[in-house]
Amino acid sequence: MNNPSPQNVKDVGHYLVSSDGQPFFSDLVLFAANINGSTPNTPVLYYNAEMSAILKDNISIVRGLQAKGIKVQISYLGNHQNAGWSCNMSSAAATKLANAMVADVVKYGLDGISVDDEYSQCSGNAKAFYSVLKAIRANSKFAGKTLSKALWSDSSYFRSPSNAADYLTEGYEMTYAGSVSYLAPYVGYGMSKNALFLGISPQFSPASSVRSIAQDVEDGGYRGVMIWAPNAFLDTASAEAYYTQIVKAQAGEAESVDYVP
Repeated sequence: MNNPSPQNVKDVGHYLVSSDGQPFFSDLVLFAANINGSTPNTPVLYYNAEMSAILKDNISIVRGLQAKGIKVQISYLGNHQNAGWSCNMSSAAATKLANAMVADVVKYGLDGISVDDEYSQCSGNAKAFYSVLKAIRANSKFAGKTLSKALWSDSSYFRSPSNAADYLTEGYEMTYAGSVSYLAPYVGYGMSKNALFLGISPQFSPASSVRSIAQDVEDGGYRGVMIWAPNAFLDTASAEAYYTQIVKAQAGEAESVDYVP
């Protein structure tokens, strides 16, 4: 969800599969906290007003989702500054950044970190990127948590000896073109099909086409779909219809998704 309100976050837990009453969503990614800094070696984590309103003022809503079995991740994103995931930082700086992220995930009781390596004013550096991922995974306080990545135009990060696939638990392909073919290269890079989700968006893939896309994901043996920013494009009624088309691809014609307050 892109800069969600507390109500947007709460709503995630209200979309239920009709046959068993279970949540439609498995995970929520809060998008986004930022990586700020004037130099690559001095990155600072920044939480905007929307993220602060959830993590600092309404953390009970996150706990409510988690009580329903929905994992809540935080996405970290560059912020048009000279700092970020793949800026040319030292090994010590990479470890410090990784540990700061893990500390905040633990502080707020979240279930993981989602990597979004965009909008930094520095050239991409696969070695630095790999060092941050490695340090996150090496932190014992991150054990059992999710490390996911927004996948797009990043083949250089999946090449030996610095292969991000060695550390990621999930990947969300975000070309938003509606084609399952975009997932196939990541299998070649070493990621399991069961770890891969195809990114879709109501902005580009209407309800009339989303069932076919979800069916391709299902038939291809991939894990599922990641829905980008539904809070920006769907009201309650249209969200029910949109999610119903997705669940039909997995569970059959009789299935539906309902908003249950």
